Amino acid sequence: MKIALLSDVHDNINNLLAALQGAKEAGCTHLFYMGDIVELATLNLLLEEWGQPADIVFGNNEYDKAAHLQLTRQYPQARHHRYEAELCIDGRKVYFTHLPYQIAAKAESLNYDAVFYGHTHVAEQYSHQGTLIANPGEVGGVRRPPQFGIYDTQTNSVTFCKL
Repeated sequence: MKIALLSDVHDNINNLLAALQGAKEAGCTHLFYMGDIVELATLNLLLEEWGQPADIVFGNNEYDKAAHLQLTRQYPQARHHRYEAELCIDGRKVYFTHLPYQIAAKAESLNYDAVFYGHTHVAEQYSHQGTLIANPGEVGGVRRPPQFGIYDTQTNSVTFCKL
């Protein structure tokens, strides 16, 4: 299974639409969103345009959190996990959040195949005690060139896709 990994859109609608299109063309059937979508209208666009299963967490720039939660509940294919998500998907146990502060402890727990995060805007992937740790980079193009990631559950690896 291929899962789109998006983070840090910061309301860049054009880049968001390009990332969603790229993820669909690559065969992604699920989406993990790791925070900083920012405005409610951008979240609505993501959920409308994606139309497939999506798991979402807050970043540090979603200010009307209650409205984000309420909107997400209107989409049966979407789940908002607030600040962190723990999921079993296609035989893999994954954890994701926005802020990177908990990722080392999660990897060291040896309870996860993969741990994902956003916030730093820097794309990277590495292994820590056998756990994949990855940040897909930023979609918004605020600090770095825009991109997203694709998590392959079969290989337990991430491919980065530039926009």
